[in-house]
Amino acid sequence: MPPAGKSESMSSHYYSRSLIRSAARSAGQKKYSDLMKKNKNKKILVILHLFYPESWMEIREYLLNLKGYTWDLCVTYPDHLEGKLPVDSIRRINPGTRFFGLENKGYDIGPFLHVLHQIDIDEYDVLFKMQSKGVHRRWIFIYKQLFFRRDWFLNLYEGTMGADVIHTTIDRIANDPQTGMISAQNLIVHDPAHKENLVLKYLRGMNIQEEKGYYFIAGTCFAVKPSCLREFRALPCTQDDFTPVLSSRGMSLAHVLERYMCFGAQKNGMEIRGNDVFQGRRALKRPLEKLLGRISSERLLELPVKIDDEYFLWKLDNRFVRYRMRKMKLGDLKYQMVPGEKILPLKETYPYRYLQGDKSAYEEYARLHEEKGYPAMTAERFDELTRSMSEKGYDPRNIILVNELGILRDGQHRACFLAHKYGLDHKIRVLEIENIDRIFLIWHLCPRFIRRIYYRKRYDLEI
Repeated sequence: MPPAGKSESMSSHYYSRSLIRSAARSAGQKKYSDLMKKNKNKKILVILHLFYPESWMEIREYLLNLKGYTWDLCVTYPDHLEGKLPVDSIRRINPGTRFFGLENKGYDIGPFLHVLHQIDIDEYDVLFKMQSKGVHRRWIFIYKQLFFRRDWFLNLYEGTMGADVIHTTIDRIANDPQTGMISAQNLIVHDPAHKENLVLKYLRGMNIQEEKGYYFIAGTCFAVKPSCLREFRALPCTQDDFTPVLSSRGMSLAHVLERYMCFGAQKNGMEIRGNDVFQGRRALKRPLEKLLGRISSERLLELPVKIDDEYFLWKLDNRFVRYRMRKMKLGDLKYQMVPGEKILPLKETYPYRYLQGDKSAYEEYARLHEEKGYPAMTAERFDELTRSMSEKGYDPRNIILVNELGILRDGQHRACFLAHKYGLDHKIRVLEIENIDRIFLIWHLCPRFIRRIYYRKRYDLEI
């Protein structure tokens, strides 16, 4: 239990705006007084993950919208924040609040599952799952939507607990048999293909079979019928099964369960429904969203080629790119293990040297991968790839990716095998992808040949 007596943290990015929100609260209570009377004895549970203690000053205003209802509060937080929570302020609005200090694993998903294991969800009629979303990122373009700083936070809270939607949300969850979950309408989304493939593959590894085409709630703030969480709660996972947030790579258990927890409503024959908030603000951003969509990396998913899902997630997800198909000699391909390190021609790379008979080369390559925390590489796996390509041939749809300088982005091992088999003068089709830096979007309007001259001078390569 965290010690009491800590005052609220102040932040330039979270605002209580108590007078405005108090007026909206009073208006909402007056407008929906009949619903409040109808549902005043419904039992409500709020599970809040407070990763950013400074956000409490604003989250508090949304929780005050529950005034007039019977509700309990559970607050989870990373244990390194012990002593930094505004405990007195939290207890002033809900004296019976339970606190759970946990290791910083699994983002908000691991702590949520932990709390579900500690309580009887069948005691409640409505459950709110909320988190203290960060607001420090200047902007992000994700799920074909543009969010500036506080936009996502406000969508999460206004769409679930806003003064004008909270009463209808409680009523629909508690009384409508067709409604299983409710959140902001624009945050009910479908994953792009690379994420969907990784999620379903991960679930199959857990002996859970799901179909493509699922929807889930981005940001994981929602109201839900507790019965929709029974399968999620029954998962044989504990906080120990989640990876620490700072070391989490790729499609982690938390990312997968963020989706899976939303499947329960559909499995029970119910729907995920949304509150349509900030319609005017989102309409103003739509023209810019269309422009950004034209340079979004998701365009690559529509090409008649295969890009490794893990690579796409790590290097291309939520990025802006220019691309083109081109033919290149294998001998002109280059490789750079880490940005800033020496750029090697393909013939000097470790996998190519291994195929040429230098067996110690791959041991050094594997050691460097382990040293830098990269995915584990073994000569056995490379041997299996070469056997498969020798027997089945090279499928050009498994395209090799390069950047604007011909430096390999993905497909080094395939390129080395082809160079070993056909020679360094052999030409193949590659997909050239140039990342567009968000800060320097205007730079990427320059003609390609000007940018190539700059890059070659920067990397000290021959023009």
